[in-house]
Amino acid sequence: MSAKKELWKHITPKRVLMGGLIALSCVYVVVQSVQALSIGVVTTEAKYVTVDDSISASGWFIRNETITEGTSSNTVKHIVSNGEKVQAEAALAIVYADQSIMDASRRLEEIDAELELLNSAVRSAGSYANDNTKTEQQIAKQMEQLSAITASGMPIGAADGATELRKLALRRNASNLDIGELRSQIVALENEKKGLAGKAYGRSTTISAPVSGYFSEVVDGYETILTPEKLEGLTPSAFRKLTEQKVTPQHGKMGKVMNGFGWQFAAVLDNASASRLRVGQHVTLKFSQIASNVAATVEAINPDENNKESLVIFSSTVVNGELVSIRQQNVDIVFSSYTGLKVPVSAITMNKNSQIGVYILTGNMARFKTIAPIYKAPEYYIVQKGMTSSDLVIGDSIITQATGLGDLKVIT
Repeated sequence: MSAKKELWKHITPKRVLMGGLIALSCVYVVVQSVQALSIGVVTTEAKYVTVDDSISASGWFIRNETITEGTSSNTVKHIVSNGEKVQAEAALAIVYADQSIMDASRRLEEIDAELELLNSAVRSAGSYANDNTKTEQQIAKQMEQLSAITASGMPIGAADGATELRKLALRRNASNLDIGELRSQIVALENEKKGLAGKAYGRSTTISAPVSGYFSEVVDGYETILTPEKLEGLTPSAFRKLTEQKVTPQHGKMGKVMNGFGWQFAAVLDNASASRLRVGQHVTLKFSQIASNVAATVEAINPDENNKESLVIFSSTVVNGELVSIRQQNVDIVFSSYTGLKVPVSAITMNKNSQIGVYILTGNMARFKTIAPIYKAPEYYIVQKGMTSSDLVIGDSIITQATGLGDLKVIT
């Protein structure tokens, strides 16, 4: 009984607390050791990629633009497409007196196209030297060209291409054509054409291009506000005031013409970004809603009073339907593009020969491979694609996490 009393005398709250802390520490060490042993090897595939050294911004297109005099309606037929190059006084559209006259005009166009095809068919049917092999080759080439036109999103020339394709198809089947039937169809169409021509004569007017440049169907109200003249010496704060104005597009206008053959793009950049640019520098602009990339030149850099940000103005002569119609865009200003293998920063190491490289996993063995960095981002490098077995190549499994790595060392 006295022994038990003696034992309880030594079990104090302080000693109990200390014992508990020691036990917890032991458990923590054991858990951490088990986790370290169970981590294993983590790898990532060496992929061949292209990355841009760029900065992002939001800006506005600046263009010299002249709104056309005519208005758009159901009886106006556009002759040119969005983004198409036009000369001053060239026809942009035809305005018809009423819907019936417009329908008659459309039918006249259809008749002219059909007559052209039928006359071409008669000539082909009367030729005994028709080379079907050559015609087949021409058909294939014409189909490729037509496909490229439609894929570009700019339909200029598509109608002419389709007509030429139909002519070639008729030529290929010339031996099966009935010349008498073809000539009967020609006579009927010519008679119909005479009647429609009389009905439509003098019942339309033409809308012409006010200046030479590129046509756009979009009138947004900024045509007289965002002009190159107003950009000269403009500060970032003054530019913001200019773009924050409320505008009202002129209602019903059929379009406008971008004067000349170039445009500008203005964006406010912070000082760190603007410091990477200089006047005359060539860059690539990648817009968020425009498919093609655009080559541009830095035209001006206008800092604010505190030198915290600058209005940067780019200029370009690249033109298409999107570039003459869109006003505000997010953009990536690309300085350079780099193509190579993407390697995580965490994987890069140096061997005993002071060579920079990475370890890759081959089976259950680690192997050291050298790399030649060409670009560094915060979390990865772009390195040259290897040419020898000792260099990193596409598809290698780069080790990003492992313990005890060494060249030709078995990993268990």
